[in-house]
Amino acid sequence: MSLRGYGCDVPIAIATLTACGLLVAIFAHPTAAQQTDYSEAIAQVEEVANREVEAGHITGVSIALVDDQRIVHSGGFGMAHKERGVTAGPETVYRVGSISKLFTAIGAMRLVEQRQLDLDAPITDYDPALAPVKPFDAGLPITLRRLMSHRSGMFRESPVGGYFDDSEPSPEAVVRSIQPCVLTYRPGDRTKYSNIGVSLVGHITARRADQPFVDYQQRQVLAPLGMNRSAFLPDDTIREHLATGYLYVAQPEGGFREIESPRFELGTIPAGNLYSTAEDLGRFVSMLFADGRAGDTQMIRHATLQEMFTPQQADADTGFGLGFLVGTFRGHKTVQHSGAVYGFTSSLVALPEEKLAVIVLANDDITTGPVDRISDAALGALLQAKLDEQPPVPPQTVELPQQRLAAMAGQYESESYWAELTLHNGQLSGIVSGQPLELQATSENTFRASGRLWDGSELAFERDAEQPDRFRFMDQIFRRVRQDQSMNPPERWQQYVGSYGPDFIPLIVSIRHGHLYMMTENLYDYRLRPVNTEVFACPPGLYEGEEIVFQRNAGGEVYGVILANMPLARRPAAERDAD
Repeated sequence: MSLRGYGCDVPIAIATLTACGLLVAIFAHPTAAQQTDYSEAIAQVEEVANREVEAGHITGVSIALVDDQRIVHSGGFGMAHKERGVTAGPETVYRVGSISKLFTAIGAMRLVEQRQLDLDAPITDYDPALAPVKPFDAGLPITLRRLMSHRSGMFRESPVGGYFDDSEPSPEAVVRSIQPCVLTYRPGDRTKYSNIGVSLVGHITARRADQPFVDYQQRQVLAPLGMNRSAFLPDDTIREHLATGYLYVAQPEGGFREIESPRFELGTIPAGNLYSTAEDLGRFVSMLFADGRAGDTQMIRHATLQEMFTPQQADADTGFGLGFLVGTFRGHKTVQHSGAVYGFTSSLVALPEEKLAVIVLANDDITTGPVDRISDAALGALLQAKLDEQPPVPPQTVELPQQRLAAMAGQYESESYWAELTLHNGQLSGIVSGQPLELQATSENTFRASGRLWDGSELAFERDAEQPDRFRFMDQIFRRVRQDQSMNPPERWQQYVGSYGPDFIPLIVSIRHGHLYMMTENLYDYRLRPVNTEVFACPPGLYEGEEIVFQRNAGGEVYGVILANMPLARRPAAERDAD
């Protein structure tokens, strides 16, 4: 047994399994990493992960902690499949969603180093058909650099193979479907996250390499890294070890119901279809820490990695580099990506200067709150063990007078969302656009917000307000909605209310406070702004800058919508009621 793929071929002198089934590897030759005692850090991570599972916040989770060229800890908690009683472990396979984009970027940059691709050439140089409609004056071209950093102005999804499409179309059909679509923004003007944009990077890479994208990735990226339980398309071995994803499906009457996630491959394979394990992703980050070397293979040059780790927006310290999201954690630079795909949530965070990383993979849909809590706790524990860096003192909770809390309760709206805060048994809690929110007061005006989607985010009311009428949360201002201020919606909007698209990821249209809302991707209700009688603009969020268009037949009945290029049929009332 060796560590080939972790960045070296040094044999393991000792490999011990703890009582929890966690693998701790010790090298024959001592290094700085081996001299660090991670036992206390591991215990802290175990405690946090077990707490999230026992509280029912998460079904199953696998974790890998990396120090340079060594996975110092890997293990699983909870269930990979509840009904069959299969426990999660270090070798459990998960769908890792948009972490796939990191591998697509590495594959493309290998060809850039070989001068087979040019980061700054128009993508039409590689395929003239990659020319969506540009409603702008002649300006900057769409390039690989702008696609990988989400600065191309590209729309989020493609009409064929978009996130609502379970038909498993061919990669060629997905790419060709963008031709009649209109760019959302002028290339280079602003950041807009795009799955189809990164899929075009994979398409161009495959054309230049003269082989299918999944084959190129397997031969040129996954295999040299020793990622033997990873693939962009699953084989029998991966299916055998694949965790069951649990999907929380939005309901027309509000709330969610849990189902086992359907299994199908995304049309945008390069953007989100990778299957992997926590340990395999640990091998990937070890390559990053080794300046792009995996064993005897120089996967990517040091200078190339540094460019990938640099935000592509001018004068920015954080933001998207090439594939990687560049951020900070307690003052340390991070390169990272998260993922969420039909019943799975994932996080990969690396500190390149300290050579520490945490991978967290879960089999619940959009459980970013518990995943981030585990990841943050693990990063903090690693920094404390390796650098003796003490964690910040968490804000203390306080008790507020019931009169003060009662004054905060009520209905609110922001540019994108609605919120309802309620006082029950002396505790203020809430729902934000369909998602439950737990609140703990940290001062007279501030609360720590937690839930399935939040990890200690701050919710702050205006200071010194006797009657609190607004608060800041999720980078938006929520203002109190008063009954006498609610607008009366046009009668025709009632015809739009209902469910559209697949039963496992319905788009649900509703009316609240006189505004039209759409619940999409089982995530949030988004507040829509009317453009004309049938067209509504999407607010900041998943589909910012795009539109939803209601479609009517010759008899005037609404039979479907087009959401940001994706056609979604209206679901019959009987079928909706059956759900």
